[in-house]
Amino acid sequence: MNISNFLINKLDVGNVKKVATIQPLWSGYGEISRYQCSKNGQTLKLVVKNIDPPSVASHPYQWQNGFAHQRKMHSYRVEANWYRHWAQLCHDICPLPDFIADYEDKTTGQSILVLSDLDAQGYNQRRSQLTIDECKAVITWLARFHSQFMTKEPAENWCEGLWPIGSYWHLSTRPDEFAAMPPGSLKQHAAQIDSQLNQSQFTTLIHGDAKVANFCFAQDFAQHFADYPVNNGVAAVDFQYVGAGVGVKDLVYFLGSCLTPNECEQDYDSLVDYYFEQLGQCTAGKFTTEDRQALDNEWRQLLIFAWADFERFLLGWAPEHHKRNRFSQAMTHQALNLLND
Repeated sequence: MNISNFLINKLDVGNVKKVATIQPLWSGYGEISRYQCSKNGQTLKLVVKNIDPPSVASHPYQWQNGFAHQRKMHSYRVEANWYRHWAQLCHDICPLPDFIADYEDKTTGQSILVLSDLDAQGYNQRRSQLTIDECKAVITWLARFHSQFMTKEPAENWCEGLWPIGSYWHLSTRPDEFAAMPPGSLKQHAAQIDSQLNQSQFTTLIHGDAKVANFCFAQDFAQHFADYPVNNGVAAVDFQYVGAGVGVKDLVYFLGSCLTPNECEQDYDSLVDYYFEQLGQCTAGKFTTEDRQALDNEWRQLLIFAWADFERFLLGWAPEHHKRNRFSQAMTHQALNLLND
């Protein structure tokens, strides 16, 4: 499907122009681009995610086979489902792009997802490392997101159309990476760690890929953050791995993506406390005081298991990865020591 023709026919627009390629998709599966078009005398600025699977994928760590291909293709369907049916529940509390249109060709595998352009909405700043205020802004976004979908003892299939277990690294979707792990305590306890995380009494939707690169900051971030709680100046993108889980999976993955080991050692406890403060405030109208305390206790106990779970993935997927550092390994050792007691 030609992108310009799709936009013209689907949205009844004219003067369609591809402005720029934002980035290629992982393993050569297409690209995300910025488009501009006109409608009723106004200029529309759009972001188009065009999934066009290659005949031969180019995974940087060589993890490419039929199983991985199906996982990736399913992730694109999940993201479309998210924007069609769930995202509108978030806009007032945790900004993200608006859903505009989508398309899927089940024969070729091509799909198109058209979204509003966050740059045009004022979220045009990107970061690789963050100040403490910027960390807190993202953590606030995560706490709001998690509280919005929080449920106690959820019904079966409550998040139909999304991943039954959110996050791109969870054990059942990574059998090849698990097989590649060297023997040891982490591999021995991987299923037990997975079970700890997936049998929580309190469950929510998690973003599933909450790294710093997937958050966009407002041009006037400092003013937004000063005006909190009206708007904390952060929006999120990339919901391919959204699904059920415990919010601390997003939290530890985010902290590991934007803080150095030294920063983790210095600021981890205070940032974790900040997350739970925000989560407690956001769930005040949803749960009793007793339930909020039970949630706090349960998820705090799961923090080290969330670190160990991601460490398990990296150890099989890319054992030399920079995120395997002394802090993540110390957290993992705490989890393993607890399981070995």
